[in-house]
Amino acid sequence: MAITLIIVFVALWFSNVRATVRVTAAHEPMIIEASVDVARTPTSGEVPGRVVQGVFEKIQEFPVEARNGTSVDTQATGRVRIVNNYSQAQPLVKVTRLLTDDGRLYRIDETVSVPAGGSVEVGAYADELGSAFEFTGKTRFTIPGLSTSLQSLVYAESITPFTGGSRVVTVLTQADIDAAAKELQNVILEQSKKTLRAEVGDSRMTESAFLAKVVDVHANIEPGEQVDRFLLSMKLDVTGVFYPQADLEALVRSRLSDRVPDGRQIVAYDPAKTSFAVGSVNAQNETATVVLSAEVKTQLGNESPTLAKDLILGLPVSEAEAKLESLEGIESATITVRPAWVRRLPRLKDHITVKVE
Repeated sequence: MAITLIIVFVALWFSNVRATVRVTAAHEPMIIEASVDVARTPTSGEVPGRVVQGVFEKIQEFPVEARNGTSVDTQATGRVRIVNNYSQAQPLVKVTRLLTDDGRLYRIDETVSVPAGGSVEVGAYADELGSAFEFTGKTRFTIPGLSTSLQSLVYAESITPFTGGSRVVTVLTQADIDAAAKELQNVILEQSKKTLRAEVGDSRMTESAFLAKVVDVHANIEPGEQVDRFLLSMKLDVTGVFYPQADLEALVRSRLSDRVPDGRQIVAYDPAKTSFAVGSVNAQNETATVVLSAEVKTQLGNESPTLAKDLILGLPVSEAEAKLESLEGIESATITVRPAWVRRLPRLKDHITVKVE
């Protein structure tokens, strides 16, 4: 009888041992892609919306990037004031020479007559090509064509900087055209969005996605030609899909849950980090498929195979905790056994409760 009582006691003891496993799961980012159908007359599983289409065209001028050019020497130009402190007027013909103190030679670009005790302003240009003839500070010129005695009385001084001693000759490349085409496409697309939204005219359709196809693009200059600017024309076929935000978000959450891997669950979803693109459209029937890419955070669920109870049946508490913490996706594990003096997990699965936090 004593042996029987011991056996019964042991059996009752083992049957009453319970363990609670609390697991802190790591939140792991995941990109999930799904699709949602939009229709003007929706059926089950579709979002109500509008699908509108239009063709838009624009011509715009673009500069050629200087990085594609070659620097060449040109003529520096500016303006001077010719001062006459002599008692008689001083005529000066076009191309009269002006000489700086450091020996750089310039010429005036028109014939002038400088009144006695007065001055005149006139354009001037460098006698040679190159940036060496450029300057910004105020500069005094002598007029070597006059007699030595007159040169101190009749002289010139700069009133503007002399610039233009070199310039970059730019060559149009295909890269210039491609960059301009991308910029022009964005401009046309932004304009078309406003036009198509105005056409829908339904305030409930707060969200949208667009599909743009280039119908034609043409530059008025061929690559390889030396030009500073060029014209680019583009024709764009744009389809807009418009839908209510609330209706879409409800369906999106359902689609995302269906695509989470087995054993994991979504713990964070930010609609602001979800991108939408038009997958396919039927503008005539006003139906479309919107493809979405959502950034979510997931963690192990209570029923995850990773947390199979077979892994820890009958193990000492410390060993079971260490084993769980070594698994991918688990940050920490804490096991509580009742009665408290028992330090080993039960051997029966239904006596173990797993809670993921």
